[in-house]
Amino acid sequence: MFRNISSSIRLAIGVSAVFTLAACLAGVLSYVLQSQEMGERLRTDVTHSLESLLQIEGQGDLQDVRDQANAMADASKDGSVLVGYLDQDGAILAGNFAPRHLDEGARWLTPADAPAKHRDDDEPHAYWVEMAQVDSGWLVVARDNEWMVETQEILFSSMSVGLGLALLLSIGIALWIAKRTDRRIARMEQVLETVGRGDHALRIGEDGHDDLARLAGQMDATLEQLETGITAIRQVSTDVAHDLRAPLSRLRLKLEPLALDFNLSDAQRQSVGAALAELDGISATFDAILRLSRLQAGMVELCAKPVDLTALAQSLHEIFMPVAEDSGHQLVLAAFDGPVMIDADPQLIQQACVNLLENALRHSPSGTVVTLMASVQPEGAVLEVRDTGPGIPIAQRERVCERFVRLDKSRGTKGTGLGLALVTAIAQMHGARLMLRDGGPGLRATLLFPNTPKP
Repeated sequence: MFRNISSSIRLAIGVSAVFTLAACLAGVLSYVLQSQEMGERLRTDVTHSLESLLQIEGQGDLQDVRDQANAMADASKDGSVLVGYLDQDGAILAGNFAPRHLDEGARWLTPADAPAKHRDDDEPHAYWVEMAQVDSGWLVVARDNEWMVETQEILFSSMSVGLGLALLLSIGIALWIAKRTDRRIARMEQVLETVGRGDHALRIGEDGHDDLARLAGQMDATLEQLETGITAIRQVSTDVAHDLRAPLSRLRLKLEPLALDFNLSDAQRQSVGAALAELDGISATFDAILRLSRLQAGMVELCAKPVDLTALAQSLHEIFMPVAEDSGHQLVLAAFDGPVMIDADPQLIQQACVNLLENALRHSPSGTVVTLMASVQPEGAVLEVRDTGPGIPIAQRERVCERFVRLDKSRGTKGTGLGLALVTAIAQMHGARLMLRDGGPGLRATLLFPNTPKP
C-alpha cells in the first residue's frame, strides 16, 4: 500500500516523522535538564536553611536556635518546609518535625520518616532532608517536592500541546508542499503523454525558480526542438513521397501497355508482369515505411472512439474468409459472447488486426487453421490471432517487431518486414501491448488493452 503513495507524499511523511522525533528528543532533553535544575535548587534551599541554623547554634545562643526553628516552621503553614531542633535522643525542642531515624547527611526521606499530613489537601509528599548533629542535639531541615512536581506537570503539558500543534502544522505544510509538487509533476506527465500522442505544440509553462521549474523549462526547450525536428521530418516525408511516387507511377504507366502488347513474346510479357509486381511491392513497402515513420514520430493524431472488438473481429472474419479459402486455410472466429469495448482509433486498430491476419495466413502452411478471437481477460480486453504454422523462436520474438526484420524461413514469402513493427507502434499509441507467445503449435499474436472495463 505504501508503494502506491507518491514520492512527494512519502517525503512529506518522512520529514514530519524526522521532525517529530527531533522535537520529542528535544522535549525529553529539556524536561530532564529542567528537572535536574529544579532538584538542584531544592537541595540548595535546604542547605542554605540548615546553614543559617548552624550559624546561630555556633554562636552558643540555644534560645535563638529555638526561636529561629519555630519561626521557620510557622512560616510554612502548608507544610512545604519542615524544621526540627532535637535533643540527642531525637525529642523535639523546637520546630515541627522529628524524623524517626537520625542520620547525619542529606537524603530523601524514607516512607517511614516522611510525614503523612502536612498539607491542607492531606496528600503525602516526598521531602529532601538534611540533618546535622551539634553539641546540643540535632538540626533538621526538609522541603517537599510538590512545587517540582507541579512545575514538571505544567512543563510536560505545555510541551505536549506545543509539540502536538507543531506536529500538525509541520504535517499540514509538508502535505501542502507535497500536493503542490504532485500537481506540478502530474502536469509534466500530462504534457509528455499528450506530446507522445501527437500534439507537439503543448508546453508545461512552469513559472518559478526552483528545481522543478528549471526542469520544466529544460523539458519545454526539448519539446520545442522536438516539434521543430518533427515538422522538418513531416516536410521531408511529404517531399520524399512526392518525389518517389511520381517516378514509380510514370514507370508503371510505361510498363502496363507492354504487358498487353501481343507483339512481344510470352516470355517478354511475363518479364513485364514481374516488373509490375515488383513495382507494386516497392510502392507497398514505401507506403508502409511512411505509415510506420509517421506513427513512431507521433505524427498521427488519435481519433479515439468506443470500439467493439467483438464486432471488429466479426467484420474482419467476413472480409478475410474468401482470402483464407483461396490460400487453403480455415479461418475460425472465436468471438466473445457480448461486446468487448475499448477507447481507440478504429482505423488504426483495424489496420493492426489486418496485419496480424495477413501474417498468420502468409506464414502458416496451406490446410491449417487460423483463429481470430476477441475476449475479456482479468488483465483487460484482448484481440488475438492464432495460427498453427512454424511459430517464432522465443529468442527472435522481440526482434521480429523491429523494422525490416524477417526470419530466414520467411525469406521466400511475400512481405515487407514491417507488419509487426506497425502493429507494435499502433499498440504503443493506445497504451496496449503486442505479445507473441507459443501457440503449441504455431504462434499466438495477442493485443492486450489493459484496464478496460468489462462489459
